[in-house]
Amino acid sequence: MKPVAIKIDVDTHDGMRDGVPLLLSSLEKFGIRATFCLSYGPDNAGKAIFRAFREPAFLLKMFRTGAPSLYGLRTILSGTLLPARPVATAFPDTVRQIKALGHEVIVHAWNHRRWQDRLHRMNRFEIEAEYSHAFRAHEKIIGERPHAVASPGWQATGLSLAVEDSLNLLYASDMREGRPCFPKSDGRVFRTLQIPGTGPCIEELLTVGIKDETEIIRHLLKPLERAEQPVLTLHAEVEGGPYRHIMEKMMPQIISRHGKCITLREAAEKILRHPDRVPTLELCRRNLPGRAGTVASVR
Repeated sequence: MKPVAIKIDVDTHDGMRDGVPLLLSSLEKFGIRATFCLSYGPDNAGKAIFRAFREPAFLLKMFRTGAPSLYGLRTILSGTLLPARPVATAFPDTVRQIKALGHEVIVHAWNHRRWQDRLHRMNRFEIEAEYSHAFRAHEKIIGERPHAVASPGWQATGLSLAVEDSLNLLYASDMREGRPCFPKSDGRVFRTLQIPGTGPCIEELLTVGIKDETEIIRHLLKPLERAEQPVLTLHAEVEGGPYRHIMEKMMPQIISRHGKCITLREAAEKILRHPDRVPTLELCRRNLPGRAGTVASVR
């Protein structure tokens, strides 16, 4: 049985305030330790509306997921009609509580919306600045330097991977699908281990019309069985919000099928015991059902 790494992305102010404490309670109930990927800077979630105007597929996703009810009106307007509120930096005690309970805390982003929408137009200086802001915030709250990152929206480029190499990380989880690997782009092999996420998230299933609870769970669990290192991605705003009941129904099934759940750090340390066995795979872009635009992947 292959243990499943549980990765929890925290993208918004409300997700940090409301979703994280509920998820901590649920994880404690099952004795599970997870990896929390925190956005530290401004919650500009409302600026997604500009993407919706440019991309009909993104507008369709917002409609089919019921974005206003899923994320809340305050989040939908954050950074546009209403001021952008800070995410993790607004709740330092919660960040410290995550770590005190034995979970892993890594950097997701500084400005989540900017990274997801603009990474492919960013120069090296801009990418370094995003990481610098997030790393300083993380270190100020926790008292130690971050050892890993997981990029927003599974967006990565050769330039962002080069910056990650300069940060001397243990690992990164910037990609979707595929095996743990050392990625390669334009002839350069990057030395930071990538551990891709496995399978869809709930928002993607809602977008393609899968709304039955049993079917959602089936579509989330099935890809985990085939993965070399299964990584289940949850969102504080979703599984820590309206879909918390699905998360709590899934966990006993995951433990039954896979033996236990682990953090991404545990997965990385196990993989890196034998670095010579880690493949080098080419960075590519991939379209996924229920997702507007492409994500970083490997082939």
